[in-house]
Amino acid sequence: MAGITVSEPAWLAGKRAAAQATYDSLPVPSNREEAWRFTNLRGFDPEAFPTRPASVELDGEAGGAVFTSLARAVESHPELLERHLGAVVPEGEKFAAANAARWTDGVLLHVPAGVSVDVPLRAAVELGEEGSALYHRVLVVLDKGARATFVEEFRSEVPGYLNVVVELAVADEARLEYVTIQHHHSETRQFGTHRATVGRDAELDWVAAALGGTRAKSRMESLLAGPGAHVKVTGAYYLTGREHVDYDTTQEHAAPNTTSDLAFKGVLADRSRAVWRGVIRVDKGAQKTDAYQENRNLLLSTDAQATPIPGLEIEANDVRCTHGATVGQVDSAQLFYMMARGLDRASAQRMIVRGFFEDVLDRIGSTQARERLASALESRIG
Repeated sequence: MAGITVSEPAWLAGKRAAAQATYDSLPVPSNREEAWRFTNLRGFDPEAFPTRPASVELDGEAGGAVFTSLARAVESHPELLERHLGAVVPEGEKFAAANAARWTDGVLLHVPAGVSVDVPLRAAVELGEEGSALYHRVLVVLDKGARATFVEEFRSEVPGYLNVVVELAVADEARLEYVTIQHHHSETRQFGTHRATVGRDAELDWVAAALGGTRAKSRMESLLAGPGAHVKVTGAYYLTGREHVDYDTTQEHAAPNTTSDLAFKGVLADRSRAVWRGVIRVDKGAQKTDAYQENRNLLLSTDAQATPIPGLEIEANDVRCTHGATVGQVDSAQLFYMMARGLDRASAQRMIVRGFFEDVLDRIGSTQARERLASALESRIG
């Protein structure tokens, strides 16, 4: 089985074997399933992509925290991994089970109680071999009162397949800013399962950007588990050609007096397509929930498509939950105004796109993380 070495402890080998059995028992999802209705996987065979070791580069001074390769952490921090690995993301879904069985490397970030990591930490992950598969796993654990910013970038210059699982455990009174950016070849697939648990009076500031890829799908689930928890989720995507991205987000409020705020914005050109399905779920007893979600799309072509699907599932009666979604073309009056002042059409359109993403960038707290995303978007805008 890919990823297993003779030095792996019995608990990890057992986890891999159980996950492989789950994976083998499940079919590749079809668009008959609601979660995959708009992302057709017909003809896709995960087994056709040979697994290759991940190329992971870590950058930043952890200063009192553990910031290391996940493969290395199996030997250096086995008790931490045994306690937390797989505790946030269950293995009952096809691609998550594959990741649990086959991950070859990834990132471990553990910030002990009361420790604040002042400089953003960064990981760069690249799929280097055409037609290969990369199974990457991330475990971020912030203990009580800890603080950290973590930026992770995925890149592929050749077609391939990435399977990514990210587990974020944010304890009481802790604060995490997590930024993930995908720059992919137009024929690369990335399927990701990202899930966070957020404790009492804790904060998660979560940013995700998709720049390229085909049939890319990300599940992003936030569980506000403790009273006073706050989650802010920000998304940005810029697609061209026949690129396709599918975001499936859940804001689950499981405790009273919690707040969540989700805003996704995307620009689509040519024949690209974006799907966003967002659910605000308020569990019984989660009174005084305040939750919001929105998805705004700017189409640069009449052939581009955006499908926003907001939803509410509410089992408490003292809540405030709202949502909004828009899909529209570039404002012709705005375009005319700018061209009348000397800009050619392409330059005017690029300026409108930059302005469209401005409030997305304003939502990012860390200056370095904001600049990282701004640079990535600018490379796409041209």
